Formats: sequence, structure tokens, C-alpha cells
Amino acid sequence: MNAVIFYEYNQLITGSTINMFEYFLCGYQYNKDLKLVLINATKHTIKKFMSIINDRYILDGIEDFEKNIIQTSKSGLIRMKFNTVLVLDYNTINHTRGILRADKIIVISEKYTERYFFSKTKYNVTYYGEMPFHYRDIKYRMKCLFYRFKPLYEVKIGSYINSPRNDENIESLALSLGAPEPYITKSKTKHKENLFERFTTYVYYHADKWFDPHPRLFLECKYYGKEIIYYNPTGVKDGSWYRYYDVLLNGLRDRTLNSKDEIIRGLING
Repeated sequence: MNAVIFYEYNQLITGSTINMFEYFLCGYQYNKDLKLVLINATKHTIKKFMSIINDRYILDGIEDFEKNIIQTSKSGLIRMKFNTVLVLDYNTINHTRGILRADKIIVISEKYTERYFFSKTKYNVTYYGEMPFHYRDIKYRMKCLFYRFKPLYEVKIGSYINSPRNDENIESLALSLGAPEPYITKSKTKHKENLFERFTTYVYYHADKWFDPHPRLFLECKYYGKEIIYYNPTGVKDGSWYRYYDVLLNGLRDRTLNSKDEIIRGLING
């Protein structure tokens, strides 16, 4: 059995959550035996995840993917045996080290991967990473399931503001940067339906309160043709810096998730 494994924590909706959806849905399209194993997820959380998936993606040909979602506990995971698994975040590593049984583990590295680590002496594990500060065995460009993104219809003028871990008045800053009103601020717990129809400008203000490992909104906003305002006055070179300037230089080259992707091939073939 091949699977994408994800430890659900407090219903947070992060970039890793969205990546989890997309890598599973893409792999499932080509391997109908692929499972999505959600550890610690309640029925309410799974219902919330399903709502997000239905809001964001065109599901033609994979409408029955829900039957392959497995809800389990850490004790339940111990009783499972996998061929190839994909792990997308350090929190899942933290909760599955020592109990995950798999012939092959694929990890997409992020900020804390080196702190929460599947030991290479105990696991057949390969680490893929995009950023130069990530631990990685293989250099890898993160991808998005663009061909399943729903088209936008009526897009309203406005700005979506993201300033991680920052409590200051970011609306006034957005105004000074020329971002059009009204303003929407990013939430990690509440999913906004039809989000990309609600703004024309994406504002990322790096207040040096959080080292962002690999934010994906730059890619999504580029796909949907949003204006991107990147304000990083201290010049922190984290994932936001690299992702923003890569989008400026390369656009979305090699960013579409499909069956040619090496991680997806691993989930298809094991």
C-alpha cells in the first residue's frame, strides 16, 4: 500500500495542508489504490478538508477519492504496513518516528525537518528540498496541481495581506504600499471560499517574526494573475524571498504537478 501520511493538528490550514491535498489527488488520479492516511483527524476535520477540496479543485475523474481516506490514531498506524509513503511536514515526522513501517519514505523538507528527522540508519528515506537552507538529498521544485484549479469568474478589487506572526496594523502598511482596498488578512484556521475571486493584489509583509520555509501562495497568485507586492525591509532570505524572486525570474516553469513528477511517480509505482 502506498500512501500520503499527514498528522492533523488543531485544524490548522497551512501550505503543507494544501500540498497534502494536491499530492494525494494527483497520485490518486494515476493510482486508484493510493491512500491518504490522516492521523488524529476527527470526522469534523475531514468534513472541513472535503469542503476545501471541493471549493478549490475540479475533481473530474477522481470524484470517488474520499473512499481512500483513512482516519486513524498513532496506535492504529503501528498496525499498518506501507510500501511507499510521502510525508510533507515536520509535525508528521515528529509523531510517526519509531512507529511508521514503510519500505520507502519520501519527505519534502521544510523548516524543522532536521530537528524532526527520520534517521537514515533506521529508514529507507529520501529527502527532497527546494530551498538552500533545507536538508535535502535531492534538489526539488515544489509543484501545484494547476490543471485542477477552478477558473475564476467575478474577481473583486481588493488585497489579500499575509504577514506571518505579525500583530501590528498591517492594513495601514498595505495602504502605504498602494495596495487597493478592501483588505483581507490571512487566517490559518478559517478557509475562505472562492478566495482568489476576492482580491486582485497579494501583499506579503515580512516583519521578521517568522522564518517562512516555502510559502505556496506566491505560486497560486502568479497562476491567477494577481499583482504581488513583496515587502521585506530587513532582507530576510527565507522561503518567501526565494519563492518571490523565483516567480519573478522563472514564472511557473516546472511548477505543474503531474505524472511526470518524480515524487508522484514514486506514489504511482512504489
